[in-house]
Amino acid sequence: MCTKMRRDGPSMNEGPKILLSALMVLGAQSPEKALPIDELATKLGMGVPELQRELDKLTEAGYAVTTRQEGRAKVYLTGTGVITASSAYS
Repeated sequence: MCTKMRRDGPSMNEGPKILLSALMVLGAQSPEKALPIDELATKLGMGVPELQRELDKLTEAGYAVTTRQEGRAKVYLTGTGVITASSAYS
């Protein structure tokens, strides 16, 4: 069984890969299910600035979208992000 994340897109180091998987597991797979960035940082034991740097990598690669909803910064996976995260488990 393969435990490495397959990728067809841009290269990612471990931080973005872990974040991609976390967003998938936490259900942030659509705008309606977007997670507040401050809450995600708390769940992951990260500071918001550190998390934002990792999210920037995911958004630049087309795997995630950051948005502002109800006055809060939130994040969710794109279709490509969901497929990429799912491929880690296949």
